Amino acid sequence: MEDVVKSYPQRELHGILDNLNIHKNQAAKDWLLRHPRIHFHYTATHASWMNMIECFFSILSRQGLSQSVHRSKRELKEYLLRYLKKYSENPRPFTWTKGPEQLQRIIEATKEYQAAHPKQPRQKKPRKAPNK
Repeated sequence: MEDVVKSYPQRELHGILDNLNIHKNQAAKDWLLRHPRIHFHYTATHASWMNMIECFFSILSRQGLSQSVHRSKRELKEYLLRYLKKYSENPRPFTWTKGPEQLQRIIEATKEYQAAHPKQPRQKKPRKAPNK
């Protein structure tokens, strides 16, 4: 983000982020206070399909990673580079199949569901006594 901020010194900037906790922690809040012309907007919770990179990761997982085995980081890296090269030979833009009104209805329905079904705190499992 620092590079983006430096590249556009006279502009108000808006970033769209998912709800990962690191995007909303105290360090992020402090950073935004130091950069008042930067504004973060967050995708709806449980709406990874709205984030285009998440859509690509889904494709990568289904077409490649779920059907392959890698015995080292080097093998995985080589596989991913080959996959990206092949995928890039026939690039096609992602096309939204739903218009903004439909997306807004989905977001509102998600918010209503979450309000009606609040997430329950996770109970810690008791530790088992070691076997002797």
